Amino acid sequence: MSEVEFSKTGIVQKPCQRCGKIFGCGAAANFCECFSVKLSPEVRARLKKEYDDCLCVACLEELNRTT
Repeated sequence: MSEVEFSKTGIVQKPCQRCGKIFGCGAAANFCECFSVKLSPEVRARLKKEYDDCLCVACLEELNRTT
C-alpha cells in the first residue's frame, strides 16, 4: 500500500493534514473517533475549503473551539 496502511479492522493509519500526527481513521469502515466531534457549519465549510483528507480529533476539536 502507499503511505497509508489498511488493517483488518478497517482502520487506516494516516497523517493529519493539519498537524501531521499519525492517527487511526476508521471512516471507511463507518466507525471513526471523529464521528463523535460535533462540528459547527462554519467549521465544516472551512474544512471543505482548506483540506481534502482527514484531520485528527485533536485538530477538529481545536478548530471547533477557535472558528
